[in-house]
Amino acid sequence: MSNNKNILILGAGKVAGPIVQYFLRQKYRVTVASQYLYEGELIIENNPLGEAVECCANDGAKLNSLVRNSNVVVSLLPNKFHHLVCKACIRQKRSLLTPSYEQPEISLMHSDACKSNITILNEMGLYPGIDHMWASEIIAEIKARGGKVKKFISACGALPSPESLDNPFRYKFSWSPKAVMRASSAKASYLKNNIMVELEPSQLMKNIVAVKIRRLGKLEAHANRNALPYISLYQIPQVETFFRGTLRYKGWCEVIDALIETGYLSEKPFPEHISNYGDLTAFLGGMENTPNLRDSFARKLNIKTHSNTIMAMEWIGLFSRSHFNTNLSSPFEVLTNRMAGRIKMLPSDKDVVVLNQQILFTLPDGKEKMINAVLTRMGRDDQRTAIADAVSLPTALAAEMLLHKSIEHKGVIRPVYPDIYQPILKKLRENFKFRFKETELDGEKWPKGW
Repeated sequence: MSNNKNILILGAGKVAGPIVQYFLRQKYRVTVASQYLYEGELIIENNPLGEAVECCANDGAKLNSLVRNSNVVVSLLPNKFHHLVCKACIRQKRSLLTPSYEQPEISLMHSDACKSNITILNEMGLYPGIDHMWASEIIAEIKARGGKVKKFISACGALPSPESLDNPFRYKFSWSPKAVMRASSAKASYLKNNIMVELEPSQLMKNIVAVKIRRLGKLEAHANRNALPYISLYQIPQVETFFRGTLRYKGWCEVIDALIETGYLSEKPFPEHISNYGDLTAFLGGMENTPNLRDSFARKLNIKTHSNTIMAMEWIGLFSRSHFNTNLSSPFEVLTNRMAGRIKMLPSDKDVVVLNQQILFTLPDGKEKMINAVLTRMGRDDQRTAIADAVSLPTALAAEMLLHKSIEHKGVIRPVYPDIYQPILKKLRENFKFRFKETELDGEKWPKGW
């Protein structure tokens, strides 16, 4: 029997499955709206409580109708569409959740959302999402002991499990290749020992934090976006170091650094006469008519021809004369299209989600301590992934709280309030077996140099 509540899910991508199935198991009515009807139908799996509809975010009339006929809206769409969804939710007085980073134009809708008496809860996935909730919980416990947070390092990654590592990139895509690569070549800012560090894309992969995780070995974290606004969100204004990063196996950062330096992450068009990978690589490197492109490229980058970077570029075919799709007009499109085909999860592959948060703090007696907090979660196969669970389940639990009016905060918010994060973390631990491990150590164990 249905409980007569209807949840609208916008988007039917890689992370939609767990949230839709959760709501259907709880006997809610679910409408899945996506650009292509078959995507929603595949996720609903003929469940009578589910309905798939075709809708583009730019179709204002259709979007408003769907929002009006729902109780709560969850947007899994790309960031660029969230402002359209927010406006529809404000107009129709329906609360909205997204797992995405809060965009400035969404923040500006806070007053309008309050006037409509709705909640727009952003950053409700994994990273951002679980990281905010867990960090807020730990920081609250430190403050309850009279402590002050001195340094904070957070890093997260969705990685292939160790047994699935079979390529020189030491990575496989469990979500959008374009989103991964854009995040790997974006500007980033953080605070290090009271000095603000601002990185251009060309510097991003050269400035990394070494992280060691049990059973996964040595990982590397590169800076992720602008970390500085989260200092005030976490209410730790006295913090001296504040870093947010993306975790990868050792090897990824040096390969991506070479691709950035080469120009393969540029979204500017290249000459129309170029139609194969080798010619594009030669053009980007200024090495047209070079007989041995592989060796010449290694010399240009001042690395050995048998280095992991050259092996990775050769393995993916960037030195070959194979032709690519002529509809691809930028190096970025060519690269991500090739990566999507070559560096993908196979049916037998499993992914693993890793979140590591290290917090150094001082106690009233002057002693320095640190918390090393680690969450790891293994996927089951290429369809039932850990990243899909970790992004969508917190969103589902928060949406259910809104349905039952358990979240009283109005306007544009993020999940840093105890009445939001406490029940959600409790359910993730108890109902979904998320293993949040915290170890308290002496401050001398803090990573050197940080």
